[in-house]
Amino acid sequence: MIQRIGVIYQDVNSRGFLEGLRDRLNCEAELIRPTSHIGRQRVMRRRDLKTAWRDFRNQNVDLVVRFTDADGNPWTSVQRTELDRTPDDARPRWVCGVAVDRPEDWLALDPDYLATRLDVSAAELRNAATRTGHVKKVIERASASSKSVTVRDIVRSAPTEVFRRWLSGCDSLRSFYQDCRQATARQDCDTTNEL
Repeated sequence: MIQRIGVIYQDVNSRGFLEGLRDRLNCEAELIRPTSHIGRQRVMRRRDLKTAWRDFRNQNVDLVVRFTDADGNPWTSVQRTELDRTPDDARPRWVCGVAVDRPEDWLALDPDYLATRLDVSAAELRNAATRTGHVKKVIERASASSKSVTVRDIVRSAPTEVFRRWLSGCDSLRSFYQDCRQATARQDCDTTNEL
């Protein structure tokens, strides 16, 4: 059973996405940040990953999830680079998700749903050139409590048909979702399968 998940992510929207995905999978694990201030960069250095792994072992995590952005690069290359730098003894318990291009783009995979949640026009969410900045701005404006809570609630509350559209419309999200499910299955956790 997974009780503690070490998480390395770039920003609060990414944290919210991870929390929402955890909740969708019916996982009750606590998300644990490394005590050192690492993870904000898109691609981490090998020594930073070693530091994070040592820290996570000391915090008794059952799984580590690294979540980063592709930022215009091929997501599979970003993922491969991250996993190649991951300490060998960590790999069985390490999942790497890469958002194309950013988590805000994943949120906008169904513009109508996101527009309803954020009370904006769906047309504003369809322009790939301005979408990320617009989504970030609207999330910040809509966040009564915090941006991560807003993003968590968007992911957690997405109807199954919307979440399936997200999964079918984005290879990187589907791969991340499958990797998370496989990691939990290896530790005898029963998770929801929305594929």
